[in-house]
Amino acid sequence: MACNNGPILRLEERQMKARRRIVGMLVVGLILVALAPTTFAIEALHYRLVGEVNGKWSVQMNLVVDGAQVSGEYWYDAYGIPLVLDGVNRGGSLIVKERTADGKVSGEWAFDFNPFVTEWKGTWTSADRTRRYPFSLRLLADMVQTQEVRRGFIRVWLERPLFAEAKSNRSMAVVQEIVDSQLWSSVDEDFTFFPEMYPDYCRAGMYWEHVNYVTIRYASNSIISMMHETYGYAGGAHGMTWYTPINLRLSSSGASGFGLDDVFLKGSGWEKKVSELIIADLKKQKAGWITRGEVTEVGVDLLDRFTVSPAGIDFYFGPYEMGCYAEGSYVSFLPWSALKGFVDTSGPAGFLK
Repeated sequence: MACNNGPILRLEERQMKARRRIVGMLVVGLILVALAPTTFAIEALHYRLVGEVNGKWSVQMNLVVDGAQVSGEYWYDAYGIPLVLDGVNRGGSLIVKERTADGKVSGEWAFDFNPFVTEWKGTWTSADRTRRYPFSLRLLADMVQTQEVRRGFIRVWLERPLFAEAKSNRSMAVVQEIVDSQLWSSVDEDFTFFPEMYPDYCRAGMYWEHVNYVTIRYASNSIISMMHETYGYAGGAHGMTWYTPINLRLSSSGASGFGLDDVFLKGSGWEKKVSELIIADLKKQKAGWITRGEVTEVGVDLLDRFTVSPAGIDFYFGPYEMGCYAEGSYVSFLPWSALKGFVDTSGPAGFLK
């Protein structure tokens, strides 16, 4: 079997084309809606939005518009607890219900959907219909996908944000450069080894896999906190997952990284406190190596994979770090309220002032 570089499919181009097609569909939809109820099919559009409810409650939202179906999640910055979204797209009008973890409807979002603008306004209504608040949402980024086949046997799949203001805002331009550089360098570095295995993989019809996600945990005018999750498979019993944080301070001149030494007060003993809280949390999650007493403390070397939000700080642990491979990864969330006296409010966690 002959091997070649294979097709390259860049799905962000499809997403942009999908937006252009929607213009025609909106026009047709407006005409047809006068004749009969209708919806129109489009390719799925993935958005990361930020905004406010009632002009004072900040929210972050992941929204997917897939033809007539709408899904996603959102959370209030102050609480950080995600609420599931599900709804319908009726000819450009979105009616989206929010649900708590137990599936109970807690409210409804209603607004007109135009994929060619970067701001949307609408009305949030409580489940009992007694409260109605205006809301505004702003496009932070399109979440786009890229797929490639490299050297005939390496499947590369990426999902990353394309920031809406990357061309007009210097800090967001730098953020985009950092995200793209980290993603593609990860791909290039991880699959440049063992070239002699290439013919065997081709003949056997086998593939290596390299899957990357960049998720935005929190974004504001001063910081953005993201996690780069990578899954790689290059033969063997199973692949592996690992995490790389992208935590950045924003300024008019660009963006710069920050770490835990910037988040916590030096000399406060935060290392011991954070370790104790994580161990207690992972016991509740029944992490195998914690419950069996094989891991009794978390070293600083395992704490560098974190994201922050006004609600608290998340720490990420890959397979084999807190349990066997079958248990998968663990995320330990610590609310800022549990870390009083340890956080430097003059740093990236300044939203706690």
